[in-house]
Amino acid sequence: MKIKKFSCSQCGAPKINPYTLPYIICDFCGAFTDIDFSVGMEAWNKDPKRTNKYNQAKIHFENKLAEQLGKNDKAAYQETQYKYWDVYYDAFPEYLPPSINTDEKYSAYLEVCAISSTDAVFDPKWSAKAGEQALLQKAVTYDVVDGKTVANSDAFFKLAHFYIAYVKASFIDFYNQAKFSIMQEILPEDVHLKMKLSMFVQAWIPYLREEDVRQLLLLTNFNNEYIEVKQDNGNRQACQFCSKEIFVPNGSYKVNCEACHKINNVQIIFHCSSCGMENKTPDNPALPATCINCGTKNKLIKPELG
Repeated sequence: MKIKKFSCSQCGAPKINPYTLPYIICDFCGAFTDIDFSVGMEAWNKDPKRTNKYNQAKIHFENKLAEQLGKNDKAAYQETQYKYWDVYYDAFPEYLPPSINTDEKYSAYLEVCAISSTDAVFDPKWSAKAGEQALLQKAVTYDVVDGKTVANSDAFFKLAHFYIAYVKASFIDFYNQAKFSIMQEILPEDVHLKMKLSMFVQAWIPYLREEDVRQLLLLTNFNNEYIEVKQDNGNRQACQFCSKEIFVPNGSYKVNCEACHKINNVQIIFHCSSCGMENKTPDNPALPATCINCGTKNKLIKPELG
């Protein structure tokens, strides 16, 4: 079976289990690691009534935001942004990061969304960058080659190089601000950056020539997007929380249930590779685990497929 490969940024293991939400949870260490653009689009398109209702609400917010921007009313603009993001995630809960599991985190995340969206508009530096990106994207032209619509290579890579540099610079600025410190818990910087670049790559691949696809994957370090795997290296068992069947790859310590979206602890102990002593599995099995007896640092996750 050929599946899209998402490698965990924590432990390096490939994604094995099928998933129903856009966010990718590692099947070996339980870490939140990436996002699948196509699944996100499926969520957007699966209920036209829901999407149309949201689009109508969005027009209302856009008009209100335009009016507040025209008045240079930053406080009102930020308050409206908070309400907009609340409506957005209420309409599309699939897009809410899986690490947001309390009302407090949800409120804090909406606050971050509102403040950062407002800063992006009212800060001349970042608003100018966003305008430059829009112009570069508009400059991309398309041809039809062998029945496939493809982007002009030179124009696309001008956009790609700009976008990658822009995103990296904006993330450094964003994550260095104390007011956004909660994001290190909700969406750690390395995971968030990987998600942003991953979505860009996934969105553009269908519109690129084969040689341009290879160049883009090398440019963004996503050059191993697909892998041939057999899903028989493991066992099926009932979820500890909802009793739905889950697949547990050999060597896994934590598996996300796609039915109830809770993490199952499938191995609660490990044996030291040096002295054989039984140890309790740490909360984050992706990190080296120190043996309580001999002090050896054990690499717990050694997936058979990656």
